[in-house]
Amino acid sequence: MAIATTRAHVGSPTPAPPIPAADPEIPQTLTADHSDADFAIAFTRPTVPLSRKEKRHNKKQRHDSALPTPSDTDTDSPASNKPSSNPPQKSHHFKSDRTASILSSMPLAKNAVQTAYPLLVCSIGNPGSVYANTLHSAGHILTSYLSSRKNYKPFTKGLSGQVSVPATSTTSFVGIMQGFRRTEAEPVTVDQDWTMWQSTSLMNVSGRGVSRAYTEWLKEVRRKYGDAKIEGRLVVVHDELESALGKVTIKDGGASAKGHNGLKSCQASLGKTKWWRVGVGIGRPDSREPDVVAKYVLSKMSSRERDALENSAVHVFKSLEEIAAGRK
Repeated sequence: MAIATTRAHVGSPTPAPPIPAADPEIPQTLTADHSDADFAIAFTRPTVPLSRKEKRHNKKQRHDSALPTPSDTDTDSPASNKPSSNPPQKSHHFKSDRTASILSSMPLAKNAVQTAYPLLVCSIGNPGSVYANTLHSAGHILTSYLSSRKNYKPFTKGLSGQVSVPATSTTSFVGIMQGFRRTEAEPVTVDQDWTMWQSTSLMNVSGRGVSRAYTEWLKEVRRKYGDAKIEGRLVVVHDELESALGKVTIKDGGASAKGHNGLKSCQASLGKTKWWRVGVGIGRPDSREPDVVAKYVLSKMSSRERDALENSAVHVFKSLEEIAAGRK
């Protein structure tokens, strides 16, 4: 019997359609032109109407674009005119990104943080040929040396003293036929905008001239940069009796003058003005008697002493750079 039943089954001309093993419960009424999303919807919710959220999700899968419009069923419903109780969340990423971009492109408020300063570099000493090239006028020697090395204009009368400023043009040799050519100098940055100034008063009363020069200079700086709040810095270069020959020190202007009458005069005239001191060592005599000390500082420098002071110009220059950059 088993064999006969098998033969009858094999020989049947109209076999029953096979049922897919993977999807035994899929309704047989679905046609082949439905998409995978339609199959999934029919399988999971064959009779329950889709919610708006599900329709939006469906539409996004098919088109990967805008949110779907309401169906006919939704527009016919009286509740369709009411606002949704669960509206889609609006994205604020674009707005915040655009705002951040605008803010990053805006300049900072003027003078919110000033990190570079123009300098008025004042040297104090005794004027005239009698006191030229003396240890007590070491400050003048340094400002003259720096002015020439930086190709500044020669010292001329100005700001209640002698002034040297950056040159506005330079001269270079082009060739035998062309000779020399004058060209415009590169613009000076704020931190390299230095004005060299030399006192024309005696050392012991030099403070008044320094104070007047700083007031006039600061007005010119603010007019030049078109900013009434920009700050400039005042630096006084002077001889330092207690330091080794050529040693450079930076101090606050209000620090102890240690018997230096020129510094005492500056402190009295400048009052609460913030300023800096750059001292250049000139050594000292063995005796501390006032007459001996006075003779020492007013004596003419030897070539060795002059060389030592000029060699210290590198350290003076670096000190001025630190002050101009706000690091001191």
